[in-house]
Amino acid sequence: MMNLPSPAPLVDAHLDIAMNALLNRRDLSLSVQEIRNLECRSREQAMISLPDLEKAGVGLVCATLFVVPASSAWAADYLANMTAATNMKVYSTPEEAETQALEQLEVYLRWQDRGLVRIITSQNSLAEHLRLWQQDHKLGLIVLMESADPIVKPDDLAKWFERGMRMIGLSWGATRYAGGTGSPGSLTLKGRELLQGMRELKVIHDASHLAEESFWESLEIGHHALCASHSNARALLQPPVGVAPNLPANRHLSDAMIDAIGQTNGMIGINLVNAFLEARWQMTKAPPENPVVSLELQARAQAEYMAGRIGWDKIGIGSDIDAGMGGEVTPIDFQEAKDYPNLSRITPKEHCDGVLGGNWLRFFARALP
Repeated sequence: MMNLPSPAPLVDAHLDIAMNALLNRRDLSLSVQEIRNLECRSREQAMISLPDLEKAGVGLVCATLFVVPASSAWAADYLANMTAATNMKVYSTPEEAETQALEQLEVYLRWQDRGLVRIITSQNSLAEHLRLWQQDHKLGLIVLMESADPIVKPDDLAKWFERGMRMIGLSWGATRYAGGTGSPGSLTLKGRELLQGMRELKVIHDASHLAEESFWESLEIGHHALCASHSNARALLQPPVGVAPNLPANRHLSDAMIDAIGQTNGMIGINLVNAFLEARWQMTKAPPENPVVSLELQARAQAEYMAGRIGWDKIGIGSDIDAGMGGEVTPIDFQEAKDYPNLSRITPKEHCDGVLGGNWLRFFARALP
């Protein structure tokens, strides 16, 4: 069992940091306030930066490689709500997806070369990072590929592993590997092959965005380690009669999926975007049309519901904040990195240290190679 620092760092299992930097042409080595002053935006303001995450006590994040398919209708709706989306690259071929993901990986590698972050690739490097973190509070990154389309063919998995990638979510929308958000469907033959390769290399499987059919098929194949880095309970996100759902139902976890993740000793990171917390909240509406969303009410309800099924020791944070949007789509008490300590509001005091970081740290201590 890993000995954790006291106090332990906060952990966020899902941040689209490189996409954020490239989409907005942001220098995330600046403070959030410096970035906001430079951009002078009224919406989609910066919420995170490397120094602000450090000041908030965040010691480890899963930093994504996140590329967007040109063919996805759901992606088109997502982009239509972003004023900054004109800078977003989309891909039409696997090779384009690979190029864009490599560009994002290069962001993380440059930051490591500058001494701004540490990329975590193993149990040993995690333990060393936690030792050093007590003195320097430098941010650690575990590289997570959100949507496997940048892996041109399953045999390329080894190359991505060598580059430092340690987690994969097969889908965003549908991919060449699996059904995904808004696109029900089974694993493809390539998806089955990729999952088998992930198990052999000890790559963590992130089931967020995975269509339910593909989820159950993936369990039959087996995992090295399973989590849902940024997903919430479907049962709490049924919209009222007459209200269109803000997200496809299969983006959220069914009770059976939650239970299955718990039975594998996996982890679930609570997504802190409003549309994942409040069924009546609509991305296309502006205040005061939308209900108020807070950590203490809706986010706590999600945490309590899932912990009631699988235990508080399997619940963590996977905020997904600043994924191209800004504080207009997050709870009123979680508007930027300095608000990370407010996450204590979502959990009973006795479980706070685990949910805010310790649970994920123990998961990675056994799941990393």
